[in-house]
Amino acid sequence: MTKSKIAAVSLNTTPLDFLGNFESIVSAIKNKESEDADLILFPELCISGYGCEDAFYRPSLWEKSIDVLNKIKTISPKQVVVVGLPLFVDSFLYNCMAVLYDGKIQAIVPKLNLANTGVHYERRWFHSPQSFTKKRITIGDTEIPFGHFLFAMKNFTFAIEICEDSWSTQKPSLFYNLSGVDVVLSPGASHFAMGKQNTRRQIFKETSRNQNNLQVFTNLCGNESGRIIFEGGAFFTSCGSILKEGPRLHFTPFAITSFSFDPNEMKASKARNLREPNPKPDGNELTTINLKPNGQNGKESRVNFQILDKRGEEKWENLVSTESLSPFEEFTKAVCLGLFDYLRKSKTKGYTLSLSGGADSATCALLVSTMVSIAKEENDESIFTKLGLTEKNLLVTLYQKTKNNSPITEEIAKSLSEELGCEYHSISIDEMVSSSVSIIESVKGTKLNWKEHDLALQNIQARVRSPLIWLLANLNGHLLLSTGNRSEAAVGYTTMDGDSSGSIAPLAGVSKEFLLDWLDDIQKGNNRYITPKQSIQMLRNTKPTAELKPLAEHQEDEKDLMPYPILNSIERKLVYLGMEESNVLDELKREFPWERDDNLFGYVQKFKKLFGISQWKRERLPPSFHLDEYGLDPKSSYRYPILSNET
Repeated sequence: MTKSKIAAVSLNTTPLDFLGNFESIVSAIKNKESEDADLILFPELCISGYGCEDAFYRPSLWEKSIDVLNKIKTISPKQVVVVGLPLFVDSFLYNCMAVLYDGKIQAIVPKLNLANTGVHYERRWFHSPQSFTKKRITIGDTEIPFGHFLFAMKNFTFAIEICEDSWSTQKPSLFYNLSGVDVVLSPGASHFAMGKQNTRRQIFKETSRNQNNLQVFTNLCGNESGRIIFEGGAFFTSCGSILKEGPRLHFTPFAITSFSFDPNEMKASKARNLREPNPKPDGNELTTINLKPNGQNGKESRVNFQILDKRGEEKWENLVSTESLSPFEEFTKAVCLGLFDYLRKSKTKGYTLSLSGGADSATCALLVSTMVSIAKEENDESIFTKLGLTEKNLLVTLYQKTKNNSPITEEIAKSLSEELGCEYHSISIDEMVSSSVSIIESVKGTKLNWKEHDLALQNIQARVRSPLIWLLANLNGHLLLSTGNRSEAAVGYTTMDGDSSGSIAPLAGVSKEFLLDWLDDIQKGNNRYITPKQSIQMLRNTKPTAELKPLAEHQEDEKDLMPYPILNSIERKLVYLGMEESNVLDELKREFPWERDDNLFGYVQKFKKLFGISQWKRERLPPSFHLDEYGLDPKSSYRYPILSNET
């Protein structure tokens, strides 16, 4: 049998950008890697964009999606093209994939299982059928099958399960497979989290082993709508193995991963290995839709490699092109991609950063600089010129010192800026702080002092810095980076309208412990994207500090709060896992046996109090990226009452 070829397209979309998304889809279809494919698969909701939020309720959005679909269907009529869009049918809005062939919409397949955990809220917008459905709907003047079908092509049969369908405990593909499907397509909008790609691989490898078919996964890529980053990473799995995997976290508009296969090899594997389930699944009979060319034998696909080894056993050649990234490298590339997309989609000129000489602001500077390098490497050297941006002005830093800042932090800030080759400025704000304090002293009729007014005197320094850095960002036409991390967000260790100010908080999805380990990993030479820096070595020889108290008090973050590893452990157990306080304490005793029990108990009580009273701060923090297994962003991850018995 002639081999068949499938092209899986990972696409960087923008919500509501129908023209831009259409142009990217067309470019991918016309790309040389797709031109001889029998089938081209695109990600979920690629026409409208996945993150349209409540704009999904707009009838104009549905109409524009149909308009784009009608244009796509004529682009390459001899190929089967599968694309995603929202579709209003009867009284409900559905998340659908459209199957295009012969210049027509052959069928529309609605998603059965809606993602509604973590960062996903699909049930807010979409309806899903309770079981396999089969009916006809009218689009324009044409009646089109709507529901769940098998699609018969010249050499193989395929079916579609959309993203969450593939993660379900009772996958639709179980029913499809027993009805004779050779290929299961899984278009997704699966968000990035460090290590999540390994979970995806495991799920699809095991499914393909159980079902003895070819599983094709493709995904959105990039910071689509501001908070969630998608990672691409399309792959093909069969009989328990990854056969080929495409690039992850790519900075290009799309990436195509293609694979040629002989369906007979999977049929032979089914004959030997497929175990029919008992009791049988209670599924409806599935209809087959014929996509074979009328009166033609169909075009031949390229043969790229041999499937059979010398012993005649099924053995796919090693086509896996996975890029093995450590969690620290995943973090690096994901945040850089998020910053790149934020920059170009917001149509601003760069990033301005209040560089303090501490770990968080240094990390932000490193990531912006690395973003520039990766974007040029994966596109071309002139990518920023093409975007209308001046490369040397993409990052501007400002060190705002007071008498409470040590000389070492200014040295670190200046040294790092020089190593990165970015614009750097240093100013003193003591006069403005003193002026602000004097004005309020005259209002209150009292002299402020550190013993009685400690918190207010600390916060005014951070708040004086905010309008100055905003002014500089505005003059630059830049986005302002907020440098806070998740540990600080958890306990409210930030000054509202001070260091919390910004357009985006790229680090708020990870803990301070992780960031310090990330910097250490760079200094060990382990990060392929960032080389060791002398300034980072100086930084890591200092203790994290806000530098808001007089130098004689030797202020340190972990003295103000608790050791960061303990804070991170308490946060994960209490917030993410929802453990009881007594169980948390027992776990902490095992994790940190050198700490006194009364200290650990005090840390738990302190965290609970600070977390409860800080929700109002988290509600006001800038948008952040989802990077870890959980987050605290109330708009996308963790919802918690501002007022409750715990606040």
